[in-house]
Amino acid sequence: MDLVELARIIAPDEAGAIFARHEARAREGGGDRPSAAGRAGPDRENENVEYTDRRDGPRDPAALATLLEAAYPALAPWLAARWADVAAVARAGLAERSYEALRALAADATRGAAALGDVRAALRRFAFREKLRIAARELLPQPGTDVDVTARELSDLASACTEEALREALAWADARFGEPVDAAGDRCAFVVVGMGKLGGRELNAGSDIDLLLFYATDDGGTRKGGALTDTTLHEYFARVTQRMTATLDEATEDGIVWRVDLRLRPEGSTGPLVNALAAAERYYESWGRTWERVALLRARPIAGDLAFGRRVLEALSPFVWRRTVDPRIAEEMSSLLLRARVEMAGPPERDVKLGPGGIREAEFFVQSLQLIWGGRDPALRSTNTLDALLRLRSGGLVTELEAREAEASYLTLRRLEHRIQTATGLQTHAIPADPALLLRIARSLGFASTAALMDDLLRTRAGVEERMASLTSSEARVAAERASRASIERLYAAIDAGDDARVLAWLPEQFGAWASPDLARHLTALARPPDAPLGSLTRDRHPELGVTLVEALAEAADPEQAARLLAALFARLAMPSVYARALAVDPRAVRRLTGLFGASAFLGQAAVAHPSLVDSLLFGRGTPDPEGAARAVRDEVQQASRDDADDFVGALRRAKRRVTMEVGLADLAGEIDVRGAALALSALAEATLAEATRFALAERGLDAGLAVIAMGKLGGREIGYGSDLDLFFVYADDALPDPDDAQERFIRVAQRVLRLLGSPHGAGPGYELDTRLRPSGNAGLLVVSLDAFRRYQETRAEPWERQALLKARFAAGDAALGEQVIAAASAAAYEAGAAPKELIHHLRMRMENELAGERLTGGRARFDPKLGRGGIVDVEFAVQWLQMRHGADRAVRTTETDAALSALERRGYVDRAIAATLRDGYRFLRQLEQRARVHHGGSSALLEEAAPGLALLARRMGMRDGPRGTASEALLAHYVAVTTEVRRAYLAVLGLSA
Repeated sequence: MDLVELARIIAPDEAGAIFARHEARAREGGGDRPSAAGRAGPDRENENVEYTDRRDGPRDPAALATLLEAAYPALAPWLAARWADVAAVARAGLAERSYEALRALAADATRGAAALGDVRAALRRFAFREKLRIAARELLPQPGTDVDVTARELSDLASACTEEALREALAWADARFGEPVDAAGDRCAFVVVGMGKLGGRELNAGSDIDLLLFYATDDGGTRKGGALTDTTLHEYFARVTQRMTATLDEATEDGIVWRVDLRLRPEGSTGPLVNALAAAERYYESWGRTWERVALLRARPIAGDLAFGRRVLEALSPFVWRRTVDPRIAEEMSSLLLRARVEMAGPPERDVKLGPGGIREAEFFVQSLQLIWGGRDPALRSTNTLDALLRLRSGGLVTELEAREAEASYLTLRRLEHRIQTATGLQTHAIPADPALLLRIARSLGFASTAALMDDLLRTRAGVEERMASLTSSEARVAAERASRASIERLYAAIDAGDDARVLAWLPEQFGAWASPDLARHLTALARPPDAPLGSLTRDRHPELGVTLVEALAEAADPEQAARLLAALFARLAMPSVYARALAVDPRAVRRLTGLFGASAFLGQAAVAHPSLVDSLLFGRGTPDPEGAARAVRDEVQQASRDDADDFVGALRRAKRRVTMEVGLADLAGEIDVRGAALALSALAEATLAEATRFALAERGLDAGLAVIAMGKLGGREIGYGSDLDLFFVYADDALPDPDDAQERFIRVAQRVLRLLGSPHGAGPGYELDTRLRPSGNAGLLVVSLDAFRRYQETRAEPWERQALLKARFAAGDAALGEQVIAAASAAAYEAGAAPKELIHHLRMRMENELAGERLTGGRARFDPKLGRGGIVDVEFAVQWLQMRHGADRAVRTTETDAALSALERRGYVDRAIAATLRDGYRFLRQLEQRARVHHGGSSALLEEAAPGLALLARRMGMRDGPRGTASEALLAHYVAVTTEVRRAYLAVLGLSA
């Protein structure tokens, strides 16, 4: 669907005339021209780029303007007056930009603008263009951009603009007043803290930006020409704040950058504009109120000295996060909401923010739970509503179903809010009274009529009210508990009677009409032993556990899977009653355990195989990182016997299973991203490899002479949950007096390393190992000498082998030898130039045709994110070919795909649009590969239409059900769009036709 067709759906009666008007303007080249200061460098650079990212839609300014005016009538005069900006947006495309990209573009926009007026004009034009791009992208159909992504990008844009405005203000203040210094003579730190929606990266299309300003100390002054002046630090930073604020929100003929609101500062509108840290601490300790705790919950440093900003928030943390668990906070939050509602001017039911079941109430549901429990659990301290909801779910404070419904409600309300504000051009949350405008808004959201939109809104608001009432209304809780107890008694009666048909008939009461019949069998298994969670003995000792457990199972992502894994776990426990008691005293632990089992077959199966892992789930864990992963391996090995190989292998396996579980839990909870998980898992594998190599060498009386080289994902520090380890071994020619003996002994060492890493063991599985990337592949020796390795690379290495060496990295053994091996590998990989592009493409097509498990036609579609068309290997081959082509530049020599792509882009070896497509595609596909593994537990990451679990995977990938389709449909559509563009970018890099 092109943009004009979409405009015709939104405004069928007006779209034709709108398009004709904009098409005429496009032919005339109408509108003003941007000044030199206002024309961002990247737009000039990309004017003649042949490659375009078709995910953005046609690069037609008339079509883009038509869609924008059809959906957002208030933009019409701006589109006419700023036609050059519309054309620039159409030319550059609608693809999402990171904060780093926006920051660079903001700096480009103002570069060369000396006068304050030029800086402000350039910044306003830049902000206008980016807001147009973001507003247009939110309108695109599946797989379009949802409102949370839009809000995040608007927040990053506001942060980038604030940083640029602050940079100019500080330069001006330094020139006028001198440099601000503390008592020690160092520059005094200053930070801008974003609050509210800006702090949570949830900014609206029409939001103000709420800011707090802090400087480090009042002890010091300003220094000019080597001498202190009369200007105090407070005066200096107050003037900086005034100038920065004016740059952002003073209206000019170019509009504004952003409206700024400073009223959340200590003492509100009557308080000073800026505060020293000590003064702020005194204020909040003495006078801080509940609403200020709520406000600071979302505080985030956005400009200036960010490290100082983190110190500020750490200092204020005791005010926000109390160690005492106080459920009355929810009542206080409800009172704040009612107070705001009383002060509203219009009818509350028409306000999507403050009205009943509105955005504020949805936010307060999440923030109430954060404030109640966040003092005890730092993992809950997130500034973003959806991220906090994910963490609450992982922590067992909300169920999977509650989290899913709360997320859907919040997004529904936010989508409508964005449309209202952009369509009207007003900072309003009121549903428009104009029927025609409301119909446009409904159609832009995917609804066929206004009535359909309002019905959906009514259901959404009722759900939000019900969730908030569950925190505050004791009467509602008592009624729900009474109904749940009656239901569970009926289940117990059916189980005790041994009547499987009655158990099956009971299922719809708690699990709905579509409950799996297998679920009845698993519930029965959970009740058969008397000391099982639903057993007779447990019922007598812990009568509330059954209600809590069944409710948690019913609201898990996959109730049948959760019940099956839970029954399997308790069947393996030597003392089930101990764990039943632990669950009974901590309802959060019940929800955490069932939530994990319902969400991740991979982690659930690991817990069942090794029940000791459940302790880390129930009784606390740390956030994993590379250093902690390596330390876990060392700690386990130190406790093992160096003379007992079986004990040593057990230590390696225990470390592997524990760290893998911790990484998976943090991944599910949103505490680390895919890159963070890969770094921790890579560090775990590397530390395991280092210990195994040390052990194997010591068995042969050696301590050096052998280097283990990592390749593939381990070489690139991109290990996933089920990744193989690609390795080869090189020994030093002079390691032993007898060369023949050396080769034999080091082969034995290498074989021993492989067995230590991969052999079966009761403590858990090892690693799958692959040594086929060694010189001569399977036909070559397992271990080669350094001299033989060099000769092979110089005389016999095939182009694909040189390409593979781009990932070579020393991982274990003799570090000095490893350095020599990597030097030889780098020379082979980078200094012989790129292989012929036709050869690279031939190899890529063989992998796709012979190894990928795709089915694109005939029956249900099936996709392979790694080897399939436009998959991960497309990105890797494109990047690796560019690295080999430009290998003389040492800046591009890295084993990590993402880092290599950034270096190639920085050095100008790849077009910015192509780099963005490859980078975004790579990150999406890697996330999909990892999510599929952690959720489904199999070794395959194939994506199949209508497959079981696809909806859960889609939701975990950020897709949602909505009026335009299901989450599963959105995921498949997004996958096809991404891989189509990745394939086009790959072909563009190689200069090949499709």
